Amino acid sequence: MVTRRTTVSRTSGTRRTQRRASPYLAFAILSLALLVLVLLLGSVLGFEFYYADRIYPGVSVWGVDVGGLQPGQAAPRLEEGVVLDSLLVAFEGAGLQRPARFTDLGLRLDTQATLAPAYQYGRGLSRVDNLLTHLELLVSSQDLAPVFVYDERVAQAYLEALAEEIDIPATEASLTFDGVTPVVTASESGRMLDVAATLARLSPAVSKMAPAKVALVVTDLSPAVTDAEPARAQAEAMLASPLTLVLPQPGENDPGPWEIPPEQLVAMLVVREEDTPSPEGGTLYTALDEGAVRGYLQWVAPSLVIEPVDARFHFNDQTGELEPISPSQDGRALDIDASVASIVQELEAGNHTVSLELEVTAPRYPDTALAEEVGIVELVAEGDSYFIGSPSGRDRNIRLAATKFDGIVIPPGETFSFNHFLGEVTAEAGYDESYISAGEQLAIEVGGGICQVSTTAFRAAFWGGYPIVERWPHNNRIGYYELRKAGVGMDATVYSPYVDFKFVNDREYPLLIETEIEDAGHRLVFRFYSTDDGRQVEKEGPDVTGKTKPGPPIYQLDEDLDPGTVIKWQSAVDGQTAVVTRKVYNAAGELVAKDTFVSKYDARRAAYHYGPGYVPPGGGD
Repeated sequence: MVTRRTTVSRTSGTRRTQRRASPYLAFAILSLALLVLVLLLGSVLGFEFYYADRIYPGVSVWGVDVGGLQPGQAAPRLEEGVVLDSLLVAFEGAGLQRPARFTDLGLRLDTQATLAPAYQYGRGLSRVDNLLTHLELLVSSQDLAPVFVYDERVAQAYLEALAEEIDIPATEASLTFDGVTPVVTASESGRMLDVAATLARLSPAVSKMAPAKVALVVTDLSPAVTDAEPARAQAEAMLASPLTLVLPQPGENDPGPWEIPPEQLVAMLVVREEDTPSPEGGTLYTALDEGAVRGYLQWVAPSLVIEPVDARFHFNDQTGELEPISPSQDGRALDIDASVASIVQELEAGNHTVSLELEVTAPRYPDTALAEEVGIVELVAEGDSYFIGSPSGRDRNIRLAATKFDGIVIPPGETFSFNHFLGEVTAEAGYDESYISAGEQLAIEVGGGICQVSTTAFRAAFWGGYPIVERWPHNNRIGYYELRKAGVGMDATVYSPYVDFKFVNDREYPLLIETEIEDAGHRLVFRFYSTDDGRQVEKEGPDVTGKTKPGPPIYQLDEDLDPGTVIKWQSAVDGQTAVVTRKVYNAAGELVAKDTFVSKYDARRAAYHYGPGYVPPGGGD
């Protein structure tokens, strides 16, 4: 019993000792493993912490080491290390060889885009994959490709500048003039760099980022006009002699002929290209410039105008018909369009003498006109005045001037001008000298008394209700114009070309003017014939105000008078202002016009002219 217990005891003692030794060893091993793990984890954490904002070591771009650098630090190193200047593109063509750097063609390093993948290398994967990548970088580095940006606009600008050296414009055949001698310039072909096509050839070389040769695409340019010889021959023929323009049947007093010498004609030529050029090129021809010819003819045209002459008429009150008292005459004018066409055609045919084209201009009122056709069918107004006691010169002038208006026709809407129809007032025209109102004293002048005629025309227009657009009263009252029932303020003076009498024919029909002198009463009458539109005219006045008395008589020495004689030159006349009002009513009795005619007359002193030896009262003026 004792022995089993020992044995057991030994056995038990041994087992207890082994159990105590095993935990210590395990602990030691575990501790060592934990220490290694902590150290390893610390190293990894330290590595990651340090490279948190840096590119992992072992990363390079195009051979430039950027590992361990922040992207901002890596940028200048990368830009300095990636050099493109050594890469050249050789452009060849058109006898030209031009090397160009890639940077000159718009290629540049995109630093930010290049460094972005370098920074991301070893990031963005699982932790294990990232760790394996980091271990891999420690063993062997990773070289990444750079990112370049290609701006084709820069390359285009480069080629456009190159085109200035290559491009040669085609030379068109042309014709110029040395004086009157035509000179031909021959055509020549040209060339042009096709920038777009050359850019297309450049793109593959840029993509490969390797030195390359690029053939320039050069296009041959053919001139559009290749032959100027026909134009030279035509110009030479046209300038061989002067161009002479003539009238078809010139009269004795007609102008012309007109000669255009070659020195002037050459400026009227124009060189043009034919309308349908051949595939081989266009041909030039020479022709007259129609615009230049037209300009020349517009200068000639006024000298060829003969105005048509309307017939003059009397209205027969018994038959109601128009009776011509002077015939109508056709006029003429230069037909510029037809003349231009004829000149161009004839000169191109080799003819240097060309007849101008004229056109007939018909009168508005030919002597065949009928009263009903034109609307002159009745008397619509009448005005009269008296010139009893007029000196012979004044009497003659009145009668002659009145004939200038007898039978004339004023178209609807036109303005009657007294001076226009009166014409020149000269001795050569048949007028005598007589008294005229001029300043303080009456004067003697050719045509004295014509105002009797303008006054009578004014009265007819007044009673016809025609709009009066110009009327001037005399400076002083004239006794002739106040005879019978006319009264003061119904006169109209004229003095061509400064003072005129005008009115408008505002009726729808022409106005025929007849003049008549009744010798028995020395009465001048203006009669207006047209179509009555029912208008009525009323006269109010004259209202006379502002009367003034003349001063003392004027005595003036006249060396041509007999000694001691004295004659009365003019009578004294009071001054005053006379206002006449005209009211015009239409056929319905409505007032359509109210006109006021103001005549301010100055007082005029009596005047006496005396011969040598006469002593006027008060010694004279």
